[in-house]
Amino acid sequence: MTDLGAIKAIDVAASDLAELKQSFDACDSNSDGWILNQEFSALLKSLDQDLSEDECLLAFELTDADGDGSISFEEFMGWWNDIQ
Repeated sequence: MTDLGAIKAIDVAASDLAELKQSFDACDSNSDGWILNQEFSALLKSLDQDLSEDECLLAFELTDADGDGSISFEEFMGWWNDIQ
């Protein structure tokens, strides 16, 4: 479930929100509403071909703020905001 309070706390322009959701959905290959390590690694490698598996895992663990083993849309927005 989407936490609207968490979304409001992340500084993402409203005009970018739909595009960001599209990016999240494209990364969420099984459409379950969560991004798993393998899905996030594929995204990272598409952005930077030189990342090792360990670097991808570290990035995943840092993005998975609640440590539940998957990345929610809110966590994805936070990661996106951090890299901008």
